[in-house]
Amino acid sequence: MHNSTKYIWYSSTIFFVWFVLFICFMPVLHAEQIQKSNYCVELYGHNTNFKFEAPPLLLDQNIGLATLKQNNDLLNTEIVRKLTEQMDYYSTAFGMDDMAYILFTDKICNAIYNDANKVCLFKYAILKHKGYAVLLGYTQTTLTVYGKLGFKVLNAIYVDHLKLTYTDLTFSQQVKPKAENLYEEVVNTGRAFLMNEHRAPYYNAKKTKYSFHFEFEDFDYYFKGNVNQSLVEYYRELPDVEFSEVYLNYQLSDHSKNGLINALKEAVSNMDQTKAIDFILKFTQETFTYKNDAETLGKEKFSFPEEVLANRYSDCEDKSILFAYLSKEVLRVPSVALLYYYKNHLNVAVAYNHKTSYNFIYKNQKYLVCEPSGCGFAPGQNAYDVSKASIINW
Repeated sequence: MHNSTKYIWYSSTIFFVWFVLFICFMPVLHAEQIQKSNYCVELYGHNTNFKFEAPPLLLDQNIGLATLKQNNDLLNTEIVRKLTEQMDYYSTAFGMDDMAYILFTDKICNAIYNDANKVCLFKYAILKHKGYAVLLGYTQTTLTVYGKLGFKVLNAIYVDHLKLTYTDLTFSQQVKPKAENLYEEVVNTGRAFLMNEHRAPYYNAKKTKYSFHFEFEDFDYYFKGNVNQSLVEYYRELPDVEFSEVYLNYQLSDHSKNGLINALKEAVSNMDQTKAIDFILKFTQETFTYKNDAETLGKEKFSFPEEVLANRYSDCEDKSILFAYLSKEVLRVPSVALLYYYKNHLNVAVAYNHKTSYNFIYKNQKYLVCEPSGCGFAPGQNAYDVSKASIINW
């Protein structure tokens, strides 16, 4: 009897220990199978909420065509549809274009999966379901999502496939080209990603303050206001979009425009055109410290006016964009960009109807060259040969 009792106690102890270990380690053993279903994704200060049960994606150490097909079967149309319907609600609410939708998709995929290759595979499935022209690049260990763009992005990796060009949708300037296989579910289908060149998305949850002091002809000017920090963060995530009128069309947000533009209009209200141009030029030259993109961003990228206000620094392209924008909004003066390829430099020429004081005529319009980058340059003064510049309408 004594031995039986001892045996029962011993067996019960073993069972209890085994049960505790099972409970403790079950989440680890089944981590791939258990996915949370509620996600909150931060979008430049806005919270976006999703209810979605993500399927487990099984990627072997050696990625191949069979693996991709198997996982695409897991990401069937119905699973992806349920998520994209929720994404579309926010896309409409924030007025996203296709470029904004790419960045939005990145954030969601990274919230759901913590593995870079799974993020790529899920991103591909979402964008393919939405009807975009995308394909997967793959090696034995890595995946890359490529997309066909309807606008030009600089300093990004791209591949040519069936006479079409596809760009790496990470837009990273740190990635080096590599040999890859290409995978596309349905060959040569889908639409190109487009960028709204007339307005930015409606992000506005965050704001910061700016305060500028500027002296002109022995008189002090003070400008204070707010910057839409949500838009600034969005702009910083954009790729290096080719230089075009989009940089002028993306106006300052209401946060900034109602303060700075109105204050500058008041400051120049009693000045003639020549003096007003000089005022806006000197404001751009002296208020924002010159720093190149490699120093501040670690990459090359044109900045939008809202970014320059937030950063308080800029390079020659960014100062030129800001000056051209302020000339357009404050003075109602159109301009062209002057690109000096041989010097890797850019400045601006504003339309100017003075009889003799102008630098050149372009399409029957007189223009006055303005150099926003260097302090001390008055309107009409230029360190570069205008005859060697390429003129860009924006």
